Amino acid sequence: MSDVAKPDPAADQVAAPGATKVQDETEKVTTKPTEASQSTEKSEEKPASTVTETVTNAASTAASTAAAATKDIFSMFGGGPKKEKKQEPEDDNEPSGSSKKKAEDDENPEQEVDVHFDPVVKLTEKVETKTNEELEEQVFKMRAKLFKFDRDSREWKERGTGDVRLLKHRENGKTRLVMRRDKTLKVCANHYVVPEMKLSPNVGSDRSWVWNAAADVSEGEPESQTLAIRFANSENANAFKEAFIKAQQENEALFKQSDPDPSPMEGFPMRQWSIEVWLLGENGEEVPANVFDKVTYNLHPSFERPRQVFKKPPFRIEEKGWGEFEMNIVLTAAHKGGDHTLPHDLNFAQERYEAKHTITFRNPKPDLVALLQESGPSDVNGVRGKADAAKKKGRREKNVDMEKLADGLQKLGEDDLLHVVTLIHENKTAETYTKNDVDNGEFHVDLYTLPDSLIKTLWDYTSQKVDL
Repeated sequence: MSDVAKPDPAADQVAAPGATKVQDETEKVTTKPTEASQSTEKSEEKPASTVTETVTNAASTAASTAAAATKDIFSMFGGGPKKEKKQEPEDDNEPSGSSKKKAEDDENPEQEVDVHFDPVVKLTEKVETKTNEELEEQVFKMRAKLFKFDRDSREWKERGTGDVRLLKHRENGKTRLVMRRDKTLKVCANHYVVPEMKLSPNVGSDRSWVWNAAADVSEGEPESQTLAIRFANSENANAFKEAFIKAQQENEALFKQSDPDPSPMEGFPMRQWSIEVWLLGENGEEVPANVFDKVTYNLHPSFERPRQVFKKPPFRIEEKGWGEFEMNIVLTAAHKGGDHTLPHDLNFAQERYEAKHTITFRNPKPDLVALLQESGPSDVNGVRGKADAAKKKGRREKNVDMEKLADGLQKLGEDDLLHVVTLIHENKTAETYTKNDVDNGEFHVDLYTLPDSLIKTLWDYTSQKVDL
């Protein structure tokens, strides 16, 4: 026998307590057959044992060893003998599996998080919208379609479809016509039903009416409008006419009671106004404007006489109205001096105000020049100044009388005048003023702007044709 010490698994386990189970099981598999062989060697020393017994013992030992190893291996990988299930006592009061889990969740609920989001748009408090109809009662209502006549394009344009209503004020009793468009409720007609309005059939239709409103405020500012309204049938149109005429009669009585000269526009009283045309003298004094033959005033279309003409200074116009507007004043100069248009803003901001305008007369005739010289200084009224007078005097000294030359040119025949015009066009300078009035068949030239050589040529030519 050898003196080498056999390995002791127990000692190794003590020496290395951290060894895994796999190593222990491996040692069992490898060491046990060795012990079996040692047992066989010992049995060989006993003569009484038979070969059969030896083989049987060896097989039994090997089988037991293999079974032990197999058991350990299955145990290592989770196998092994079937474990018997222990039967737990039933408890009727214990909840089922799902309800048990729910109960556990109820016992340990998760803490809820209170999340708060500020609104992006904050809604304000409800605001009450006023339509200015709170103090009025509705006396008529009918669905219709409204049209407006466009003066620029000379055609009818649709204003909208909706309910046309007559609203009567509870306090003053006045009735106005109001119409709003469907859906948008935008106002398309808003004016008082005044006695001056007259309903007329639209192109012979029995379900449409036309009338003129002097102050319709549907667009904000008072505006003169020609309106037309169309109903579904003649019965509705006749009902509207009856209500319209009744409102006119009631308003007429109310207007006469409140004001002997009432304004058709609520809140805008009637005002008396007048305009005069004057010239300014050398010291700023007013001089009669006798340089004009007539003055034409073009007023607002709502006036009964929108165009008025005056032919005597101071060309005073007197009217009455409630609205402010811009008019055109046409000044017609004497001795065919042409028309001069002035814009004038009529307003009631002041009791009295003046508007100054500068008028330039191009190539005035001698008679008109004389009138302009009488009215004031030439630099103010557009007449030639001292420099032109000196030039005129100098040309007289050179045997050229400008006044006689002007009179002689007007006496020339048509062919001679054409020759004079040709001479002027061929010899004029940048300072020469000419005007060709094709409509009236006239040619104007300022003789004082012509060069001296051309003046001498015209004088010689004219003196040959007429007696200067």
